[in-house]
Amino acid sequence: MFDRIFDLAKINNTITNFSEEMKKIYIEFLLKEFGVLFTYHSNRIEGTNITLTLNDTKNILNNTYNFDGVVDVNKKREIKETINHQSAFKFIFDNINEDKDILDIIRKLHQIVGSGVIEGAGNYKERENYMIISSGKEIDFIKPDLVPIKMAELKENYENKWQELTVYERAAHLHMAITNIHPFSDGNGRVARLALNYELIKHNYPPININESQKLSYYSIIEEINIDTDYENNPLAFGDIKTFNETIQQLSILTYKNLQKYLSEEYKDN
Repeated sequence: MFDRIFDLAKINNTITNFSEEMKKIYIEFLLKEFGVLFTYHSNRIEGTNITLTLNDTKNILNNTYNFDGVVDVNKKREIKETINHQSAFKFIFDNINEDKDILDIIRKLHQIVGSGVIEGAGNYKERENYMIISSGKEIDFIKPDLVPIKMAELKENYENKWQELTVYERAAHLHMAITNIHPFSDGNGRVARLALNYELIKHNYPPININESQKLSYYSIIEEINIDTDYENNPLAFGDIKTFNETIQQLSILTYKNLQKYLSEEYKDN
């Protein structure tokens, strides 16, 4: 554990002190390399990207996909969701140096993710929603009229007591809060992961990608944190985030290692 924390401190110091040229290269890596994986897997986790391959995703985001050949409505939706997610990820980089209200960030991320594919994108839900967990139990999220109250509580926590946490702990709390409140009709998971990465990138830590193959483990961790959570009345009173925090740290280190590989391949002939 201490080795991991030491590594993260070194990584943070390195990124913080990047030259202007290196900052551009780093952002290019995050958008062109990491961003493709993040968009592909985040959509796959939600079951919103069924037919597109990773290569399709790369071509779509590079604008080299045969868009004219697409006639299927579902395929068009998947393409739109792919473009939307990458646009939401790009939005993070336009705002990390701004002192923005966290609720404005969350709602804007949802507006971009849901543009043209989710009714009322950027607005809080108007109908009740629920999920089925691995045990088969149905979880009912808070009612629509309580969403503004709980989101205001999220903001209060984010601006005050969560500021006493480490960046990784705060990112985990932000993710869990969005997941548990489930403020939108759809797209909550994607927004939660984007908001988590917003917090990491804002403070010069590498963002994380959760692969589709890690989906069950990821959901299992969330369920364990929420084993005693009262979703309908007190969704922000969730359990111990230790395992989730450690997972985020490990994935963040992996992103940095992939950056190093990217740099070595980019400049190996120089």
